[in-house]
Amino acid sequence: MATIKMNRAKSAAAAISYALGSNRMKQETKDWLIKHGCPPGALKNNDRAVVRSGINISPTYANAEMKAVRQHANGDTVKNQAVRIIQSFSADDLDITSPENWQICNDIGYEFARRAFGGLDDENQDGYYPPYQIAVYTHVDGKGHKLHNHIIVNKTNLHDSKQWTVDNLDQEWRSFREINDAVCREYGLKITQERSKKVKKTISERELELKGQYVWKNDLRTRIDEALAEIRKKNINLEDALKARGVDVRRRGQNGISYAFIDEEGKKRISRGKRLGTNYERESVDGYEQEIKQQREQQERAREAARSVRLDVRRSTIDAVQNHQQQLEQSVGDAGERVERVGARKQAVIELVRSIQQAVDRSIALMKHLRADFERRKAEMKRFQNKIRQFDVKSYKDLEQQMCLVAKVAEQSKKTAAPKAIVAVTLRDELPENSSNPLIAATADMTQYLVMIDQGVWSGRQFEFSGREKEALEKATPEQLKKINGIAKRQAKRLSGIVDEAVERQKKNAERLRAVRNRGKRYRR
Repeated sequence: MATIKMNRAKSAAAAISYALGSNRMKQETKDWLIKHGCPPGALKNNDRAVVRSGINISPTYANAEMKAVRQHANGDTVKNQAVRIIQSFSADDLDITSPENWQICNDIGYEFARRAFGGLDDENQDGYYPPYQIAVYTHVDGKGHKLHNHIIVNKTNLHDSKQWTVDNLDQEWRSFREINDAVCREYGLKITQERSKKVKKTISERELELKGQYVWKNDLRTRIDEALAEIRKKNINLEDALKARGVDVRRRGQNGISYAFIDEEGKKRISRGKRLGTNYERESVDGYEQEIKQQREQQERAREAARSVRLDVRRSTIDAVQNHQQQLEQSVGDAGERVERVGARKQAVIELVRSIQQAVDRSIALMKHLRADFERRKAEMKRFQNKIRQFDVKSYKDLEQQMCLVAKVAEQSKKTAAPKAIVAVTLRDELPENSSNPLIAATADMTQYLVMIDQGVWSGRQFEFSGREKEALEKATPEQLKKINGIAKRQAKRLSGIVDEAVERQKKNAERLRAVRNRGKRYRR
């Protein structure tokens, strides 16, 4: 993994002098490299910069060339003359004992600087090289024994002589970091997925950790972490939690915070939050406390809401049980009333069935009575037929004449005109024998039969309904049968009265006729 650090250099000459390091490589550095496998021949040069390169400049004479450009542009009066970038590589990416890796390290620094300061990707275009003087020096010394580049950039633009400026150096550094990661990927180096400054550790701290020695900043961070964890569990402030662990906290100004404690060696140690990492800065600590406070307030409101909800649920449950009990009682009462009504309806149905049965029984008795009456009338008609068989009856008119002649013998002289009257009255009262309604036809037949029996003019044959009338009567209800019987009786009674009146008028007419005839005879005498 390659990392970069960037800052401004007031003196470009000083920065170049340190980066070039003429005759400044220490012998202990050479010894360490040779001991770990570096070829001795690669270390003949005593300069700190084992590999050097430049863009728009000669790295060996970079100081003089950069100064000439600044003097030409502004008289070399700018406050910060250069930008210094340190690009470091881990031992896993580039082995510091391999001279080939020294050149690769310098190539990566060169490509990063070219892109970072405006160079285009197309080598054939004019803007492939950026408009700045850039020198790249590769070092193999340092406490960590890591390959790293010193990149020195003259801030004066070669095209317009303006100074390289940025509004936000941190934001510019982040963009440089993205370019650095892209170049490292192209060279096959590993890139960490996420960078963090939550915990800041110096090289000295890391070396002590590797040796297993006590690091007082780690001790301080541990005490602060424990205090932060405790205030989340208990309702106490950070100052009390830190004080219980021997740490005094002091807030300075609007954003400053520092921590002081006595370490294991009995020394008083003081560190600002930003020296420990972003987790220990005032903004992070105050935000953490505020977050815990808000969470507790939310939990308290949630508990209050839960208690309120439980009370509301309890009240609503009681109301629901009471309403259900009332509804149940009302349902029981309604069920009792429905049972009573069903019982009453059942009794009414029983009474109706009983009345229908009685009506059927009466209809059957009536039919038996009519049958007996019919048999009696039939017997009378037989006796009557025996009396008139001696007469020659060829037509309906002959029957009328013969009926007149035997009136005295049969004592039926008053009713000789009955058949004609029966036919006329039956048709006039809309009781045709051939009606489309079989019940009406049956009623007409019964009426005619009863009238003829009453008048003594039945022919003697056995009375019988037609097949259509029998089928209708078998399907008729007791009420219909009762109604048919009543209609037939009432019509027969009414028609018999009409026939009697007609016979009576006929008798009177005959008497008047005889009286007229007798007067004529008396006169002729």
